[in-house]
Amino acid sequence: MTAQVRIDVRGMTCSDAVVRLHKTISPLPSGGTVIVLSDDDEVVADLRKYAKRGGHTWAGERAGNGGTFECEVRRGE
Repeated sequence: MTAQVRIDVRGMTCSDAVVRLHKTISPLPSGGTVIVLSDDDEVVADLRKYAKRGGHTWAGERAGNGGTFECEVRRGE
């Protein structure tokens, strides 16, 4: 079974959200997944860029209730 972690970055700045994702995904094994809950589309865009630069997989996002986004990032090799 692959590790899966959820983090909530609602209300965070872009840089704080990226740091939080980095600290969460780094110790996971390859293929581990982080589900990120955000309320800012600019934060989502920065998280997507971080995932690509870090060699991770942006597995998608979906809009939730109240202007939130749920994003899935899988740790790369």
